[in-house]
Amino acid sequence: MKKVLVVDDQPKISKIINEILTKSGYETILAFNGEIGYQKALETKPDLIIMDIMMPVMSGFESAKKIKSNPETSKIPIIFLTAKGQEADKEEAESLGSHAFITKPFSPKQLLQMIQSIIGN
Repeated sequence: MKKVLVVDDQPKISKIINEILTKSGYETILAFNGEIGYQKALETKPDLIIMDIMMPVMSGFESAKKIKSNPETSKIPIIFLTAKGQEADKEEAESLGSHAFITKPFSPKQLLQMIQSIIGN
């Protein structure tokens, strides 16, 4: 079973993504800020990370930088799922090696298709 780490400080969003992924046969791990997300990425070595940008303690960009600079986690694909849709945010995400950038509100079907195209089922 493929593992997906969901890093978002909004419990409602995490719950929706968790339901989508669980129904589709993925194991989900939840984290509610970038620091916990980074720690869980190290501990669990997920197949994919879905990351919000604006979070308390450590932003998604800061967390992604740490994940991508650590040899143990650098190859894990990251999808940014965020309310920040400015071009500068997309460019920052690309520079960090993200695999996709999805703005909220998002289509659950689109998110699932994106996950399947990156890591399969």
